Amino acid sequence: MKKAVMYGAGNIGRGFIGKVFSDSGYEVCFLDIAAGIIKEINARGEYPVRIVSNEGNRDETVKNVRAVHAGSEQAVREIADCDIMATAVGVNVLPRIAPVIAKGIAERMKSGRTLDIILCENQLGADLLMRGWINESLDARQTKWAEKNIGLVEASIGRMVPPVTEELKAENPLLICVEPYAELPVDSAAFKGKIPELKGLIPYTPFGFYIKRKLFIHNMGHALCAYLGAEKGYEYIWQAAEDKEICTAAREAMFCSADALAREYGEEIMPLLEEHIDDLLFRFKNKKLGDTVVRVGADPVRKLRRNDRLIGAALYATEMGILPAPILMGVKAALAFNPSADESAHQLQADIKEKGLEYVILHYMGVEMKEELFDRLQDQLNS
Repeated sequence: MKKAVMYGAGNIGRGFIGKVFSDSGYEVCFLDIAAGIIKEINARGEYPVRIVSNEGNRDETVKNVRAVHAGSEQAVREIADCDIMATAVGVNVLPRIAPVIAKGIAERMKSGRTLDIILCENQLGADLLMRGWINESLDARQTKWAEKNIGLVEASIGRMVPPVTEELKAENPLLICVEPYAELPVDSAAFKGKIPELKGLIPYTPFGFYIKRKLFIHNMGHALCAYLGAEKGYEYIWQAAEDKEICTAAREAMFCSADALAREYGEEIMPLLEEHIDDLLFRFKNKKLGDTVVRVGADPVRKLRRNDRLIGAALYATEMGILPAPILMGVKAALAFNPSADESAHQLQADIKEKGLEYVILHYMGVEMKEELFDRLQDQLNS
């Protein structure tokens, strides 16, 4: 049986990519540091994924799985010996796993086998960042070989997988709940070997389109629902999405990004983007996901960065000659987001109070005074 390595046994790792590998005929070896999860995977050899929607639920079993501690020498051997690999750990964790991957690459170099690593991190330029971190642990000869033989393949993760409740963990510690949507767009130009036949895989070039679509339409619209929902006191995303005012605001903001994408990639894609927006707004109303406003809006400092969903979308729209006023409504709401347990939000609130909005625009959002968006932000945030 072909072997896949899934670096990260969390929600996306187990609920999406690990399942894709298993459904496509691979044995799946998870690499993780959570001892309890590793023990359960190895004891059971399978785990359930519950596909939930307002129409009902169904359980599917992911089989042929095992797990290894991510910091072990066995993890290095698994990377050296696998047929395909993916990461789903969060972009902040990538620098910490890069040395282990580099060791696996150095070991793999002895056999000369290429390896493609699908990066499921929803980060612009994740491939370039990861290449740099891996190369830091390789010598010059290994780096040259890796450049030719190790593909770092960006993916756009659209499937929504909320955290598992304590009640569901008690039912089964490995149970993951997911929405039905399961498409996996990837950068077809980044593969070094043959593109694998994976269930739901959509190879595409230029992949910048899918990354921007995910970040500036899906993630931005989702965040906007969270922040506007928080202003109205909603607990769940589905409540916010069912609010007519919020739904209209989210749609208008998402269409700003869609217009920008159509101007860059061709007006003929606009009908498909309209369908995508309608589908997303429908999916946001999935009550069975139980996704909360607090979770989706969490860490506003990160979500307000220049290259992230809100400011990134506003900058992209501005660059394409589109007024980003609907997106800036979401930015304004994000600056008021302040749940009791969100340290990021608390720090943001403190700096707004002590240093003012201009400081926040410059240092949190990374928008300079000379940029057109700076004045638009000031006008919107001061209104």
